Amino acid sequence: MTSPGVWRANVRRMYVWRALTMMHFFAGALVPFFTDWGGLTLPQLFLLQGWFFLWIFLLEVPTGAVADKYGRKTSIVCATACLIAATALYATGKGLARFLLAELIWAASAALASGADEAMVYDSLKAAGDEKESKKALSRLATFDIGAIALAAPLGSLMAAGWGLRAPMFAMLFPFSLGLLAALTLKEPPTGEAPEAKPGYSEVLTRGVRYFRGHKALRALAFDSVTIWMLSFMTVWLFQPRLKELGVGVAAYGFVTAAMTLSQIAVLNLGDRVEKFFGGTRRYLVWSAVIPGLAFLLLPFARHPLAASGLFVLIAGFGLSRSVVISNYMNKHIDGPMRATVLSMVGMSRQLTGIVVLPLTGLLTKASLGATFAVLGALILGCAWASSVEEAHLSDA
Repeated sequence: MTSPGVWRANVRRMYVWRALTMMHFFAGALVPFFTDWGGLTLPQLFLLQGWFFLWIFLLEVPTGAVADKYGRKTSIVCATACLIAATALYATGKGLARFLLAELIWAASAALASGADEAMVYDSLKAAGDEKESKKALSRLATFDIGAIALAAPLGSLMAAGWGLRAPMFAMLFPFSLGLLAALTLKEPPTGEAPEAKPGYSEVLTRGVRYFRGHKALRALAFDSVTIWMLSFMTVWLFQPRLKELGVGVAAYGFVTAAMTLSQIAVLNLGDRVEKFFGGTRRYLVWSAVIPGLAFLLLPFARHPLAASGLFVLIAGFGLSRSVVISNYMNKHIDGPMRATVLSMVGMSRQLTGIVVLPLTGLLTKASLGATFAVLGALILGCAWASSVEEAHLSDA
């Protein structure tokens, strides 16, 4: 029998893996890389990202079933290998055809990791008898994720300013390669299903889909998580063009990215206190949607770079961190053998939303960034109003 210490070490290795594979130096010069160096217009950039989300959508559930059938470790190792391949493509040339291929491979990486990473952590905790620590562990996993970006983005913007816009992409190959080594050290956790009883791939896939479709609480939590996150995520692609309009240079972009990510870390690590401040988890979910919505509505009137940056930080801090809280409660509604597949269904819902939202946001930017911010703010508030999450869905039982 494997000792609990082995599974706890598994969780720690996942933190390391997540940090290494999220050392996104290019986040500090994300939009200039594609537009100033790559030659894309802003609407073309949003279409490219729509292509990325389309492929994650197509691959999400099949790759989730891969994790449930062949193992979380296999899925995570393959995800890391695809990440390295996509980064190498980006670093060694440009052109729309090359970008489309790189985004496809990056999408495969994201789809292979989606669901498998959280399932690896949750099932490892369960095997160690520490299932009650899942909320804290998943928040910590997200903290390593965004903490890595907070560290990498300022370095990347300085690299871009000093050595060119392609330098951050080259630099990412080193931590990603270390991430592959970390993934290879993982141990596959049990799922509560005997290996000889594991169903075939197609059965894993179809039963996971049926489980999600028939589970009211999961659908409600997924809608609340996916819509607000995706609309808030637009700030990642819009803050650099807005700061450029306000006269801010590329060397500063990474520091704003860092502030945005650090705000998410603060909300995640003060999770219980933040929820208590707002009057409970349900009220926190409402306010963590209302705050980004109002911030987007105020952005057209923020003419000073510091004011605009502060609003972007609020959007990221509340709009992008809330999905981690929701993920914890979704996990409590899912049977272990189907965890990766069902979580991939949630991820697929997110990608489908992105396929619609990204190109439309790109079209809106042709009118003005101000109009784009106003529409996004109104949509977030509308989704918050339409949410059907109930207190019963947020039970720790």
